[in-house]
Amino acid sequence: MFFEVLVYCLLCAILVAYSFCIYKKTQRAFVLAILSLQVIATVVQISSVFASDVEIHISIQFFIFMFGIVIPAILFFMNYANINIYEMLDIKLGDIAMNKGNYEKAIQKYQKALVENSKNSEVYVKLGKAYNAVGDKKTAFDRFAKAVELNRNDYRSYYEIGVIFNDMNKKKDAGLMLDNSLRIKPDFTEASVLLAEVLCTENKFDEAIHVYKEAIKYDIDNYELYYKLGVVHTELRDFNDALDCYKNVVRLNPQYYEAYFSMGQIYLLKGEFDNAIEAFSNSIFDKEISGRAYYQMAKVCMLKENEIAAVENIQKAIDVDPTFRYKAEKEPLFKNISDYLDGMHMVSTAQMKLEQEIDEKVKEKYEKEYEKEGENEKEFTKAELENVHFNYFDKFNS
Repeated sequence: MFFEVLVYCLLCAILVAYSFCIYKKTQRAFVLAILSLQVIATVVQISSVFASDVEIHISIQFFIFMFGIVIPAILFFMNYANINIYEMLDIKLGDIAMNKGNYEKAIQKYQKALVENSKNSEVYVKLGKAYNAVGDKKTAFDRFAKAVELNRNDYRSYYEIGVIFNDMNKKKDAGLMLDNSLRIKPDFTEASVLLAEVLCTENKFDEAIHVYKEAIKYDIDNYELYYKLGVVHTELRDFNDALDCYKNVVRLNPQYYEAYFSMGQIYLLKGEFDNAIEAFSNSIFDKEISGRAYYQMAKVCMLKENEIAAVENIQKAIDVDPTFRYKAEKEPLFKNISDYLDGMHMVSTAQMKLEQEIDEKVKEKYEKEYEKEGENEKEFTKAELENVHFNYFDKFNS
């Protein structure tokens, strides 16, 4: 037992010596604090050897074990594995500051981390994002470029440089950087999307389609990619391909209402009015789209020669956005119903027209019944005739 305690004390003494060497090298207050606690724990442990009749409390034993063995051993391992705890701490604090939107503090922490290790490309990326967040794009560009210099396979830095070039309207340079990013990581969706958008601004739609299709291969359930691809096909008037894309969107996300609206527009252009009505009806659940959807449904109703439904849909569009009334008044398609476009009374006017149609149907039915009775040579008084009219009117309403 005495021999085991002696070995234990010797191990504590060796770790104290090692910690002292680390302190001389780093001059860190944190290491000095650990060293002080180590010395205390080691002294208590050695003292227990010469006072064997004294029982050490379990809390003191735990203190000796933690600060005499465990924590110094951890410091030894981290130093051996070239892990800088101060660098890790500064990076973590910088990440917390970034998440809270405190970019100035994040910059300070990342810069302190670089003092510990100036070859850490990850920190340069984080620092570049922080500078970008405060609007200092020049410094951000320099930090991302430094990250690429340290790590030629840093696809994120290529992407971030591409973003900066794109913001500066340097499309060709942006495309080159994004190509480099995707060459290293072909499944980097963000780079694919931005590259396709850059190509579209240069009217290189076929190349953009290729980029989107390649991105979908790696992220087949990404409905955003399908929608963006559908938009490009629509731009090229490849309506069938665009419809296929939008159908994939709503298959993956039935609540993506913008896709329904886009489908409705294509069906309207193709003259498939029933499909257009169905698609627009599915898009009205989005408040930002509903006004446009009702307005487009009004157009479809006019093309189907259903003026009552057209007026009702225009009114619904106006309820969402009053500016649709002025738009409808100038729309040639709505010329025949311009008399009903009087703002708040549009529905009531339409209802009146509908009631007139009902009256005509009632009258027609009544006349047929009267002719039938006449054939039976039954004569009615004026009061009886009116009674028949009302009976059939009630029957129709029921």
